[in-house]
Amino acid sequence: MTRASLAFLLFSLCGGALAAPSYEAQCQALGKTVYPAAEPGGLAGCSAVKLYYGIGMPVDHALARQCALAASGNDQPFREDRGVLMMLYANGQGVARDFTLARKAACEAGGAPAEVAGRLEHLAEMEAGRSKGPIDVCDDATSGYMGGWCASVANQLKEQKRGAGFANLTSPWSAREKQAFSSLENRASAFFDLRSVEEVDLSGTARAAFTIEEEARQREDFRLAVAAFEKGALPRDSDAEFARLDARLNAVYRQLKALPEPRFGTIRFEGIQRTQRAWLAYRDAWIAFGKVKYPQVAPNAWRAWSTRKRIAMLEGLHEQLR
Repeated sequence: MTRASLAFLLFSLCGGALAAPSYEAQCQALGKTVYPAAEPGGLAGCSAVKLYYGIGMPVDHALARQCALAASGNDQPFREDRGVLMMLYANGQGVARDFTLARKAACEAGGAPAEVAGRLEHLAEMEAGRSKGPIDVCDDATSGYMGGWCASVANQLKEQKRGAGFANLTSPWSAREKQAFSSLENRASAFFDLRSVEEVDLSGTARAAFTIEEEARQREDFRLAVAAFEKGALPRDSDAEFARLDARLNAVYRQLKALPEPRFGTIRFEGIQRTQRAWLAYRDAWIAFGKVKYPQVAPNAWRAWSTRKRIAMLEGLHEQLR
């Protein structure tokens, strides 16, 4: 059982009677504790989270702390600037370790009661030497909101790493090939966006995480496909095979349309229909890109390759919804 799960269990079993006063008392005792003043200037529009994790910029813990100190409050369930301060002061990153300020930031970061209690317990273990750390705000996540926030950060870091590698793969391409690929990427993004919203159930508290995970899955599959094509593993299906796959796709699509409403959670046939239209444009974009980059591949081979993947998606939906 994780630390966050244990904190949530104690809070639930006791009806909040024991856990709530424990973390609330700690937070109240820190009410008069004051952070150092932020250094003036150079912080307009900064992001403490991006500076802390190195999202779109180099990691800079010192600047992340100044950015977080200068941030004003927000109405979100979780104050990410205070979460960054907690990590910096607890881990001693770019500043001397200070568990008092780390606890104050942990309280002010907010979130679900079990998350605040979990952070404070985690900090107590670190201060007592029972946990070596480092601590991360996502270590004690229990809520759907925090799960989505953590999934977003993790995906941005993975996307950044994957994107850098992918840029190296496409760097030798000609300007014409890159332009054709840019058009393909635009169509891909439009399809992935709809797929992750319209064909994923968003009724639960973890909906943000599910959306992020599905979009990341599609983007990774896209990159792997291009990498395979660059190694020579190009589509080679015949016209007859495409005709067979197209018939199968239409059959599954009709089966989905025939299912009674409501289908499942937030998934509706109208959403599947919108996604299907985006997929058709995406499939055609592969053909256009292929004519430029891989002219030896016939248009129906691209259609067959793409249709096979779409059939798997729709069959999975049918299995889920029926």
